[in-house]
Amino acid sequence: MNKFSLSILLIFIINISYGQECQIPNLLDKEIIEASNNEKFVEEDFYRINNLLFEYQAKDSLKNLNKCSSYFKNIEKLFNSETTEKRVLAYRLIGVANDSTFNNELINRINSNESSLLKTWSTTALMANNCGKASDDLFVLFSSFPKGLPVDILINMYIKYDTNAVKKTCWKFIDSDNKNQQILAIQCLANFEKDEKLQAKLIEFLNSWDNNSKGWVISSISMQKMENLKPILEKYSEVENLKDVIIRALENSPTKTDNKFAKQLQKKKN
Repeated sequence: MNKFSLSILLIFIINISYGQECQIPNLLDKEIIEASNNEKFVEEDFYRINNLLFEYQAKDSLKNLNKCSSYFKNIEKLFNSETTEKRVLAYRLIGVANDSTFNNELINRINSNESSLLKTWSTTALMANNCGKASDDLFVLFSSFPKGLPVDILINMYIKYDTNAVKKTCWKFIDSDNKNQQILAIQCLANFEKDEKLQAKLIEFLNSWDNNSKGWVISSISMQKMENLKPILEKYSEVENLKDVIIRALENSPTKTDNKFAKQLQKKKN
């Protein structure tokens, strides 16, 4: 057997072994192939397949997607397609397949001028792949609050996807000149375990930020369940836009004096 024949045989064997590990429903298998070949693939087609993906994910029916021939034979073509909707489908499939081979290019694309729909699924794919090195880029994107991007949903995913990377990124940007970056940093960090270093930073910001931004600081204080807050927050309790968040922070405090003060403020407010 010559080298060429041996190579063909190896490729054939690999394709068979990959196909045997494929466990996705036949309908999805067919949809991926048709999407790759459909020159008139439009947004409605993407959403139809996306709904299938959600349905099958709920049933845990997408095991070894990256082992399916419909995936590995078509994903690169979809990923590099000039058709926006095909690229969106590629990003969605990459996230489902936890295929990290596209991570570097996905990072490039979230920093490009691609649409909010594309960035929704490219960022989701990076987080699904637990791509820690994307943390800074994701943070900068989310803190810019791009129009059309479901930032609240994506930030909730961001906090959970790689805790160590996210913490490192947040501390990197916590003293940024960009207030949105500072706000996102403290809000993300406040979601994690109690942190004395963070709490000291929050007190610093409470004293230095203007009243329009103080609400974010107090919200973070509340999430950290900080104690002995009455002496710190009482002087802001008459600021109209801070009343509700101050009451929540006092209610979340483990200090009884704070809880009592929260009731007083609530009664006064009513």
